[in-house]
Amino acid sequence: MPALWAVALILLLSGTAKLRSGEDVEATFTRLKVPRPLAAPALARAFPWLELLLAAALVLPFTVLRPVVGLAAVALFAAFLVLVVRAKGDGVSCGCFGEASAAPISRWTVVRNVVFLALAVMALVEGIVSPAVHGAGIAWLPLTAFGSGAWAWALPVSVLLATAAFLAGRESVPAAPDSAPAASTPEAPAAVDPADGAEPERHPFPDALVIEDGRYTGLHTLASRGAVVALRLSAGCGSCSRVIARLDEFRASLGPVRLRVLMPQHEAGAAPSASTGAIPADLVADDPNGAAARGLGLTSYPMAVLLGTDLLTAGGPVGGADDVLAFLEEIRDIMAAEAPAAPAAPAAPAPSPASDTPTPEVRA
Repeated sequence: MPALWAVALILLLSGTAKLRSGEDVEATFTRLKVPRPLAAPALARAFPWLELLLAAALVLPFTVLRPVVGLAAVALFAAFLVLVVRAKGDGVSCGCFGEASAAPISRWTVVRNVVFLALAVMALVEGIVSPAVHGAGIAWLPLTAFGSGAWAWALPVSVLLATAAFLAGRESVPAAPDSAPAASTPEAPAAVDPADGAEPERHPFPDALVIEDGRYTGLHTLASRGAVVALRLSAGCGSCSRVIARLDEFRASLGPVRLRVLMPQHEAGAAPSASTGAIPADLVADDPNGAAARGLGLTSYPMAVLLGTDLLTAGGPVGGADDVLAFLEEIRDIMAAEAPAAPAAPAAPAPSPASDTPTPEVRA
């Protein structure tokens, strides 16, 4: 395969994946610390379309354009490589292929982007050789410029493309498979779905990244510290107002189960609405590219799902204000029933300056 076509295929898949997943490219640019002049909101929104435009330009038969588009591809993939190398270890995702690239950047991400850059350099070589052989004419297959050495050139291109596909698959976040129901624990009660009153099916959930206290953390890390009810709410959603109004009540009554409201970054700082009330800032977990909400099945407002410490869902997702409130009330009742009874206080405790009253520890 010609390197020009291989790079075009990569850009086609990347741009299409971003558009299909509704990837928030502006949030991705922020995570990767793209320089401000190149991170303008309009440019970020147009970026998937620019990838598709470059992909189309790479396969055009006009030989005179090939050095230009080949150079553009090298510059683009070199910039990608610099960004992922700089972000490696920060726990952020690159968003290169939409929601499938929600996993944190690793050394394999860097290797994958090195392969991408190598293919782009080979595409530039094809772009330079092609007009030198064919002139400023039309040639559909760039490899004809290599004459009898075309197959020797196509072989490493094919190997690199196969390697890139393998590494991209390795870095992708898989869909959560079905799993057999697991026993409930005090930290992760098996909540009853109020829609049908049956015990919920339990499924693994993806380790999508969210932001808490300005730091990126995965859903698995978040849930491993204690069961979490993940909610999708919006301060501008009228039907969410009833749920928002009772967040403080549920926060105080769910015991070790914590509440987290997944919100897109551009909504996290929204001004409180007089009709819906404010969402407490300490309950908000920013969902920069929407991967967390999508991975948990939270597709509309309001919705909720219970995440267990065993990294399985323990109830939900449920949608609609009535069902979400019933869901939270069900968890509250379960936790109240499972809470150990408080021991009776002694009639006349003898004061002892040498000992302190122990503080109950609640797993947060």
